[in-house]
Amino acid sequence: MKYIARIKKAFETLQKNFMTYTWWEIVIFIIGSFSTISLLAVLFFPLGSGPSKFTTTGVAPPASSPQFVSMLSNSLTLPLRTGDPITILNNGDAFLKSFLSDIDSAHSSIDIMVYIWTDGKMSDQVLEHLDQKLKQGVQVRIMIDAFGSKTDTPKKQFNTFKDLGGKISVFHSFTIAPWDLAKNRARNHRRAIVIDGNIGYTGGMTVNDSWLGNAENPKEYRDMMFRTTGPMAEDIQGIFSELWTSMTGELLVGETFYPQISPAGEMGPLTYIPLSSVPSPDSLALQKFVLLSLLGAQQKIYITNPYFLPDPSLSNALIEKAKAGVDVRVLVPNKYNDVASLRYASQYSYQALLESGVKIYEYQPTFIHTKTMVIDGNWSIIGSANTDNRSRKLNDEDIFGISDKMFGATLEKAFLKDLSNAKEIDLKEWKKRSIWQRMREIFDRKFVQQY
Repeated sequence: MKYIARIKKAFETLQKNFMTYTWWEIVIFIIGSFSTISLLAVLFFPLGSGPSKFTTTGVAPPASSPQFVSMLSNSLTLPLRTGDPITILNNGDAFLKSFLSDIDSAHSSIDIMVYIWTDGKMSDQVLEHLDQKLKQGVQVRIMIDAFGSKTDTPKKQFNTFKDLGGKISVFHSFTIAPWDLAKNRARNHRRAIVIDGNIGYTGGMTVNDSWLGNAENPKEYRDMMFRTTGPMAEDIQGIFSELWTSMTGELLVGETFYPQISPAGEMGPLTYIPLSSVPSPDSLALQKFVLLSLLGAQQKIYITNPYFLPDPSLSNALIEKAKAGVDVRVLVPNKYNDVASLRYASQYSYQALLESGVKIYEYQPTFIHTKTMVIDGNWSIIGSANTDNRSRKLNDEDIFGISDKMFGATLEKAFLKDLSNAKEIDLKEWKKRSIWQRMREIFDRKFVQQY
């Protein structure tokens, strides 16, 4: 009875204090409470995350076989196409030189979609060349992401660009409305650059000074961009146009953006499958694309990714392949990772992978931002996607699966060269890591829905 009386008295006191507030203060308190609860739900609960485990009904064809690309295409209802050769551009200097040259040669249109665009030397160079093309009557469009480009955008230069007739769209500007929290989570992480509808770029780079140079010191990121022409450039144009229309209402049609390809270019030397993914708990297209690719591995799986945060399905696939004798190697950043908490969250899965035979390496010279996967030296995946939760389920991304021995061999050679500048994680030493390290891994893993 004594405790009941205390509770009753406390409730009466709370009620008395509550009634001292005006109605509008109470409304604000309720809205704030609802927003806090919604935010916690978004942060910690896997809303619409799809199945926790994937199973297979049979044996996938080898990644080096024609049956493999047909299986992948049919399983995900994605087009199977042939295209022109792809040029690999290592690091910022090579990319910027090629990109500026293509801008200068543009005749009709330039479309640029990147996650980050910040003020600096790289931005100055790109905008200077774009401004010149605007003066010549070339149409130029830029789309950036509100979160990726949330600070230090070149406002003055952008205003000049728009005064000359250039168009800029920002994907999903932030709002504090509770009902828009889910929209704020979805980001446009695609890289889609197209010149005259016939030259396309994709990969990991953005317009930021960290991508200048040749990865020779910790201030210069190690990364890749991929340049192509013909059919694949058409796909990259579509990847840009899809979100541009969604944000601006402007439909990009006609030969300015989709020029007629000559008959000689219709049957290129390589086979590929394009995927532009959008956030959907019912589709999970990118996740299935990667898992199906791994199923086809018989000899080697080489993965480079800056944000390696495998979910149980990806971890299990790598573990099973390693136990089956496949050479599985994963290359990730070391301490130069620009998101420290994600690195700890990633390391939570290392022990199980290492114990199964997966080899994990940390790149030493600088932050490695490359996003590639090569399977059996024949099937390659390139594009904007990371191996984290955001890319699998929350971001708009674009990737290409490429079936071509020559391209695969070139990408594999670049991977092995990067391994020469990396340190392999030793299982025995890893097991000796500190209690603090283990606690940090567990803590940061709790935020897995945000990475």
